[in-house]
Amino acid sequence: MEEIVRLKQTMLDVTHELISGCRFCVHIASDSDDRTPVHCVKYSGCAIPVQINTATCLSCQEYKRIGTRPNWPYTASGS
Repeated sequence: MEEIVRLKQTMLDVTHELISGCRFCVHIASDSDDRTPVHCVKYSGCAIPVQINTATCLSCQEYKRIGTRPNWPYTASGS
């Protein structure tokens, strides 16, 4: 049983590392028993986050787009 708890915590830690730069994920719970630990605004469609599970979070793959993030809210232009 202790091994399962460690595996769950490891999965949560890895997820946290992967999504740390995602612009949509605003919070990730530290409780490994939480079925929906990720608070994400992408799936809510507004500024109020919804809780999603780690599989859903990782499947959207927004965390991979860290280098192509737009500047929020606007960038100043030289013109």
